[in-house]
This record gives sequence, structure tokens and C-alpha cells, in this order.
Amino acid sequence: MVATTHQADPHDLDAVSIFEKQRNEANKEKRAMNLLFAVLFIMALVASIYISNFYPERLLSGLPRIFDYFGTIMPSLEFDKLFLGVGENGKAVPGSISYWYSDFWLYIKLIIETIFMALTATILGAVAAFVLCFPASRNLAPNSTIYWISRRFMEICRGVPEILYALVFVFAVGIGPLAGVLAIAIHTAGALGKLFSEVNENTSMKAVEGIRGVGGNWFEEIRYGIVPQVLPNFTSYTLLRFEINVRASSIVGFVGAGGIGQELSRVISLYSDDRVIAVLLLVIAVVTIIDLLSERLRMKFIGKENFQ
Repeated sequence: MVATTHQADPHDLDAVSIFEKQRNEANKEKRAMNLLFAVLFIMALVASIYISNFYPERLLSGLPRIFDYFGTIMPSLEFDKLFLGVGENGKAVPGSISYWYSDFWLYIKLIIETIFMALTATILGAVAAFVLCFPASRNLAPNSTIYWISRRFMEICRGVPEILYALVFVFAVGIGPLAGVLAIAIHTAGALGKLFSEVNENTSMKAVEGIRGVGGNWFEEIRYGIVPQVLPNFTSYTLLRFEINVRASSIVGFVGAGGIGQELSRVISLYSDDRVIAVLLLVIAVVTIIDLLSERLRMKFIGKENFQ
């Protein structure tokens, strides 16, 4: 029996060597790009630290002053008078909680106004974002021109801070909640529109292709192919944005756009330091409650397993 030996095909060896050569070149190029990005990142980090003066010794020396400031705005409460109500003169007793929160019901009224400002702005902004997000999605836009215009418009909406929009609207419609609602709604439309469009771009296109295959138009593709898939995430993002807008509504009041921020600006300007902390504590409590409630709602819409 004659043994036969298998000789390697020269063409196979050439193919393997070419592949190895190309793979080595690709790896070298990848390492070079990673090194370049690392160098650029370090340069940007060093530049940002230098420009912002973010030096450890400066930070450490400034930390005690933060606590000094909070010491100046804390109320002068006296333990033996803490829970006293109105005195013989018909006024709250100094040193008591009732004296510290003598404007409590005014604060509650303004906080309720702030919440409704945020709610109205969120609804208006979410509706606008829902309309804009489909033409602003790369996989759903009817053409590149509409895609480009939609993207740039949303960038303008979210690129300008709410407080600057509020300044413009206070000048246009006057002092009050309307200016704040319009300012926050515009910013919400841009921010949610961006998030919604990214959700659209990550959805499965099989349903859209099926609707297109049976002669459906663009609106039917969106209505029946995309919306059922993305609606839970849209709802979750909208609830999250509502939390953010409650905080934003507290800020735009500093320029006269209504809400609790307007009262906070007033007590700061009058150097009513103890009233500043009184208002801040109420705002923090309300925001915390809203965060907890909206988290529960988000769990119901997108499923508890997605939070784990």
C-alpha cells in the first residue's frame, strides 16, 4: 500500500498570508486610532481642568465655606418654642416652626402652580416631540431634506436653556406662568424629540416592511408598524421629563416666569435667609415625591425587569 502525502495548495497559502497581513494592518490601525483618541482625551481633560480651575487644593479650601453659608441660612429655632402657634399679639412666636413657615400656604400655592406649569409644558412638549421624532429618525424620514430640517429644529429647541427662552417670553407675554410654560415646552420638545427619534432608530423594521409590502403609505407604516413598539418607551421618557420640568419650573421663576422660583428669587433678593431654606426644603420634598411616583408609573409601562 502506497502512502500519499497531501501538499498544500500555494493559492491557499497566499490567501492565508494575505488575510493575516490585512488583519495585522487593521489591528495596527485600530491601535493607532485608540492611542490618538486617548491622547486627545487627555489633552481635552487637562485643558478643561486648567480652564475651570478645578484644582484639588482650591476645592478643599472652599468646602468649609459651603457649610458656613448653610449656617447663615438656617433658621433660629428654639427647642422650647418649636411647636408654639400664634402668640397673644396674634402673630407667630419667633423661634417656632410656625414663625419660620409663616408663609406656608403661599408656598404651597406656588408649588402647586409650579407642578401644573411642568405638567402643561410636558404635555405640549411631548406632543411636539411625537410629531417631530418620526421625520427626524434616519430610518423613517421620507427624505434627507426633511430629516436634516427636523434634526436642526430640535437642536435649536434644546440647545437654548429654558431660562433664556423664559426671558424672551416674559418680554413678549409678560410676567407669569405662561412664559415659563412656553419656555419649558420648547426645550422639552427638542430634548424628547431627540430621545424619541433614537428609540425609533432602534426598533425592528419588519412590521414596517410588511405594511409597505401590502401598499401602506408612510403614515400607516408609522401608525401600525412603529408606534405600538415605541409607545412604552415614549411614555417612560415623558414621565422622566416631567420630573426634570418640575425642577426647571422652579428655575425659570427667577426671571419672572411664575412658580415657586419667583418667590425663591424674592426671598433671596430680600436677604431673608431663613425663608430661602424653608422654600428649598419644600421644593426638595415635592420633587422627591414626584420622582417616586413617576418611577412607579415608568415600571408599569416598560416593565420592572428593565430596571434590574
